Amino acid sequence: MKQHVRSATTIPAQLAWAVSKCILLVFLVGEIVGCSRQFEDKWSKNRPSVFKAVGSVTWNGEPAAGAVVTLQSKSHNLAASGKTDAAGKFMLTTWRHGDGAVAGDHSVTISTWEVRGHDGEGNPIEVPVMPAKYEQPETSELITTIAEHGENVLSFEVSGPRRSDASPLNP
Repeated sequence: MKQHVRSATTIPAQLAWAVSKCILLVFLVGEIVGCSRQFEDKWSKNRPSVFKAVGSVTWNGEPAAGAVVTLQSKSHNLAASGKTDAAGKFMLTTWRHGDGAVAGDHSVTISTWEVRGHDGEGNPIEVPVMPAKYEQPETSELITTIAEHGENVLSFEVSGPRRSDASPLNP
C-alpha cells in the first residue's frame, strides 16, 4: 500500500493561497458595502440637488454619434455634460456618472470632434466638425429646462454643413 506524503513546501503554499483568498474576499465585500452607500463630506452635502436627465441629438436628421452635450445652468455656476452614443443618445452628469443636472433653465452647447491624423508623438489631432455656432452658449440658441419632478427627456436637432474650415488645433 502506497502512503501519501506531503512535502514541506505544499502546506505553506496551500496556507498562503487560502489566506490570499480570504483577503480578497474581505476586500471585495468592503468595496461592495463602501460603494453602495452615498459618500458625503463637507463639500458634497452643500451641493445643489441634481435630477436625472437623458436625451438625444440629431444632426441634419441623423443621430449625432460622439457629440458632447453641455448644459450650463443659468441660476447656478454649474454645468452638466454627456456624450452621445452611436444612436445619438446621452445621459447627463454633474457630480457622479449619470446623476443629471440642477433644476432650472440651461444654455446648451453641442460639439463633435473627429481625429484627422496624429502628431509626431502619435497623439491624435482632433478637429471640430459640427457648425461652430453650437459650441458657444452665446451663439447656440439652444436652451432647455430641467424639472425637479417628472422625467427629463431632452431632444436637440442641430443643422448645418460639416465644417470645411476644420483644421488641426495643435498641428
